[in-house]
Amino acid sequence: MPRSTRRLPHAFVRAAAVFALSAGVTVPVVIHAPAAHADWTSITGTTEDDGRYTVTLPSSALWVKVSVMSSAAADATVLASTEELTPSGSWLSTKSPVVLPEGTALGDYPVRVDYRLPGETTKRWTAGTYGHKPHIGVGKLSYDRAATTWDDRRAVLTGTTTLWNPATGERTTAPEGTKVQVDLPIENNSSWRTVTAVAIVGADGTFSLPVTPNGSIQHGSAKVVETAPGLDPDNPVTTPHLPASATLRYRISSNVSKYRVLASTDVRVTGRVERLTPDGWKPFAGVPVVATGLEPGYGESTAVNVLGGITSAADGTFSFNARPYYVTDAVYTSLRPSPYFATNPRPYDKNDIVVPQPLSYNPYRITLDAYGKVTATGKVSPYYCDKAQPVVLQYSRDGGRTWGTLRSGSTDYYCQYTLSAWGYTDARYRVHHPETDQFVAKTGAVIRLARYETRFSAFTITPTRPVVNGKMTVSGTVQRKVNGVWKPFPGAKLALYLKPKGDTQWYWVTKSITTNTYGNFSYRATAYEDASWIVVLQPPAGYFFSESAVKYVDAR
Repeated sequence: MPRSTRRLPHAFVRAAAVFALSAGVTVPVVIHAPAAHADWTSITGTTEDDGRYTVTLPSSALWVKVSVMSSAAADATVLASTEELTPSGSWLSTKSPVVLPEGTALGDYPVRVDYRLPGETTKRWTAGTYGHKPHIGVGKLSYDRAATTWDDRRAVLTGTTTLWNPATGERTTAPEGTKVQVDLPIENNSSWRTVTAVAIVGADGTFSLPVTPNGSIQHGSAKVVETAPGLDPDNPVTTPHLPASATLRYRISSNVSKYRVLASTDVRVTGRVERLTPDGWKPFAGVPVVATGLEPGYGESTAVNVLGGITSAADGTFSFNARPYYVTDAVYTSLRPSPYFATNPRPYDKNDIVVPQPLSYNPYRITLDAYGKVTATGKVSPYYCDKAQPVVLQYSRDGGRTWGTLRSGSTDYYCQYTLSAWGYTDARYRVHHPETDQFVAKTGAVIRLARYETRFSAFTITPTRPVVNGKMTVSGTVQRKVNGVWKPFPGAKLALYLKPKGDTQWYWVTKSITTNTYGNFSYRATAYEDASWIVVLQPPAGYFFSESAVKYVDAR
């Protein structure tokens, strides 16, 4: 019967390999499993602080042998070897420290690693080094207290050191003068910082480091630095946690010197702070008092929007200047955040203030009409008005040296205003907003407004008793005032109106009368009926309106 040519399953081959290794066979098994994936290439080795050796091979390795060689020569002897490796994190470490023969000189020795991974053949790695040197490091660490408090914020970290000689197995302490670097992460109400300091080892192999954390010390690290040649420093050790006791309770009261404060000017903040003691509330001396423009928040590590501050006196009182901003609507007085103060809730005192806001006028308009009426219109911009804002129309008749009030009024909700009053022939005008809780005082631009005065110096109708539908002559003279002198007004446009007897309405007859060079006018009108007659000036720009006297004509 012919021999079967059926190939063994992969699983059976792997099982055979494992069995051969477990049976103590020291030579590679003849049957190899075919490669199922790429070979493992990322291999490094590390000498641990306790003398073990770690190699970056996965814990799924089928077989690993670590050998420390006498040299890198091809015929070098094996000083020590082991196949007993255990998982260490993601990699493999020798189960026990590597022990070299007695008398082996201190120094670095080549490492050879033979290994086999699932789906691969037996391989060898020779790029490692075993450090056969004295190891120096930090031992136990502790603080002299369980927590820091506001009254006792200083703590002392003490520690021991170790010096291990792998040749003898002897463990002693680090030599006097050895430097230990300590890195301490400190949390202060969600704010983090790291304090780094160096302690010096004493003759007894210990060291101490005083620290004032002003916060909670989290787990940091300590390690020996600047080691002497031939010493291998151990990995950093973890420092213990030292909390800050946030149990101190306080209360605070305050007052401000004024309610309305202009921006960039000071307000005086006075008050008193007390702490809770076993004997009740007592003055809290020497603590940082701060005034802020925002309500203190829970968990803040620093004061926000600081307006001013000071340290409380021996009797717990305080007095300092605070400078508000335009956005400030209250002064909140509290203690600067500290990890030693209870913050739920965080005590503070509130004093309402107002800081008037800057304003502008947009639009801004002042006019003088032909009848002598001055009208100012505009808007206080760019805000809405919390309530009606006072505005004043002012005038000056002496070139702006002195000012009087022509009309007072207020804005609407949209900060718009309209002010009207009888003005003057020649004067300067402006709008003024006095200071209020919402806005600063603000005076608008000065505008000079003037018109020429005009008058009818003569006005006649002849004949005085015309016949009905008969003709009559309307004549007269128009003048204007120039530099204080009345002069003829040539080219003036006039309109003639009549009001029939018993009527209340005026009706225009003509609007095309024009004065001559001497300011005189004459017009032939028809006496339709008994009526009152008047001539009015159609004022051009820069002239005031005027009208003649009213004349009654009794037509026959």
